[in-house]
Amino acid sequence: MPTSPKGKAAPPPRPVRITGARGDWIADAGGERLAVIHDTWWTGKDAYRDPMAGVDLASKRYQDYVAKLLETDRVVVQRDKGAGSLEREGYVGVFGFKDLQVDPGGPIEMRLTARIASARK
Repeated sequence: MPTSPKGKAAPPPRPVRITGARGDWIADAGGERLAVIHDTWWTGKDAYRDPMAGVDLASKRYQDYVAKLLETDRVVVQRDKGAGSLEREGYVGVFGFKDLQVDPGGPIEMRLTARIASARK
């Protein structure tokens, strides 16, 4: 469990209601619109790399998504159904991130820093 600077256990992340429409790349998290990333591409402790394979990088959808990533340091993590599917099973929560890299060829990378809020069930 994470600890605070004084060695005490950090409080659990606050619950937040997260809503989004199937196929949207941006969701509402407690009144804030945030980009949604897939837990499928979350590797290791904090590494995230989405290859964005097959995505039209010139589309408005992709451009809006990248703009949302660039305007804040928070994202919604989506729980995928697994077995190669990127279909949403639910949401994990809101996470902070740093070191965002948007490759002109498509891949998006970042380091997740901390869970800010858990998805309310």
